[in-house]
Formats: sequence, C-alpha cells, structure tokens
Amino acid sequence: MNGVLSELGRRLAERLVALLVLPGLLYLGAALSAAALGGARLDEAGRAVRRAVAPITGAVATPSASSWLSVALLLTAVLVAAGASGLAAQAAGAVVDRVWAGPWPDWAERLARPLTDRRARAWDAADRLRDGTTGAELDARTARRNRIGLRRPSAPTWMADRLRAADSRIWQEYGLDLTVSWPRLWLVLPDSSRTAVQAARERLTATTLLAGWGVLYALLGLLWWPAVAVGAVIGVTAWRRTRAAFDTLAELVEAVVDVHGPELAAALGVPVSDQRLTPPIGRVLVERFRKSS
Repeated sequence: MNGVLSELGRRLAERLVALLVLPGLLYLGAALSAAALGGARLDEAGRAVRRAVAPITGAVATPSASSWLSVALLLTAVLVAAGASGLAAQAAGAVVDRVWAGPWPDWAERLARPLTDRRARAWDAADRLRDGTTGAELDARTARRNRIGLRRPSAPTWMADRLRAADSRIWQEYGLDLTVSWPRLWLVLPDSSRTAVQAARERLTATTLLAGWGVLYALLGLLWWPAVAVGAVIGVTAWRRTRAAFDTLAELVEAVVDVHGPELAAALGVPVSDQRLTPPIGRVLVERFRKSS
C-alpha cells in the first residue's frame, strides 16, 4: 500500500497550491498576532497592523508609481511567506504521516515495539472474547476486535496496520503483490475507478496537511499559549479524518483489485476461468511483473 500511496501522490502536486497559500495567509495573521499578544502588548499589535497596511493606504490616498510598487512588493512578500508557511505545513504533515502510517525508522524501534506489543495484546484479548459466541454477539465482538485491527497488529499504529491488512488480504486472496501489481492494474482501470481512487487519495493528502497545520499552530504556543489549544483541536480533527481517509482508501484499493483483477490477468494473456482471479494466477502475474528480479 505504501507503493500505491506514492504512485497516487505524484499526481497531486499541481493541486496543492490552493491547499497551501490560502491557509498560509491565515497562519501568517495568527503568527503576527501571537508574536504581539505573547507579550500582552495589544497596542503594539495595533501598530504592527497599521505599519503593515500603511503602503496600501498610502497608495490609495496618494497614488503614484512608487507607492503602487511598494504595494506590489508587499503583496508579493506576503504571498511568498504564505507559500513558505504552506510548505512548512506540508513538511510537518509528511512527518506526521510517517508516524501514523509508517514504516518507522530503525532508531525508533525501541518505542515502536512496546506500542505494537500493547496493541497485539489488546487484539488477542478481544479475539478470545469471540470464543463460544454466535450470532449478533459474535458480530459485535468481531467488530470490537476489528476496531483494533483487521488482523493481529504488527505495527505501532492503527493506520499502518490498516495498510498492511490490505496488502496481506490481497496477497492471501489473490496471490498479488500490490507493490508491483498496482502500476499495471492502474492502466486497465476505467475512468470511474481512477477518479474514485484519486479522490480518496486527495482526501488523505488534505487530512495529513491539516495535521501539519496543527503542528505549526501548536508551535506558536511558544509565543502565545492559547495557540497550543488551537493546534490541539486541529490535530485531533486531522487524526480522526486521516484515520477515516486511510480506511476508505485501503477499502477502495481492495475493491479495485476485487473487481478489476481478472481484467489485469486477461490483458496480459493469462487465462482466467469464471472471471475469478485465484492465488496461482496471481503468483504467475507477480512473477511476470518482477521479471525474475
């Protein structure tokens, strides 16, 4: 699934401007306010705002080439600063995404292992509760276990395990390795399926970017403590939305393989009986994709 995310992410670069610049302008205003209010100097905040808008008001009052040039330079500087803030939020969001979805670096293994073990123990306990149950009670306890993970956790976070679950479920059901199969599968998808997957990937990008903004607002707490609360609210919102976005994207990728896997085999001249992709056929395809490497 990490390969799938990388492949889809390359298609989103041109659409990030609106996600970066406009929130960047809001963040600049918050940063200026935090810098002024951090020292409880409301009068200085007012003077700072007046100094910032002075070139604009001066240009309106006494229009001239030099005054309008000052306005243009000021607006350009503001847009550049907003864009820089957006790029910083994007970078922070990428770090948060790495923490949530993994894989974690080797130096973080001492923290990752206890978290993984704790999640695995919780999953085992929830799985044991299913023993001897039937009907609605079994469904309820299975749902409770699946909220911890669709399979026994092997990663420190739910989101990372959700991606790994998609990989393993597709491998067990069809013998397909998503890393090498996805670029080929993408070529045979109809436009409707591509649009659905891209929309899910865009939602995931937006939610991780929101998490990056939460980090930046929290950092403003170094200047003005209420900004920490703003960052916390944004962070919790981003976490909930990102969790849902990961689940939706993983489910959608599995659905794409379910529906269009036989088309991939047929496009490569591999016979498929009853329009059903089986593990032996999937392993034949993967061997061909890897080209004996």
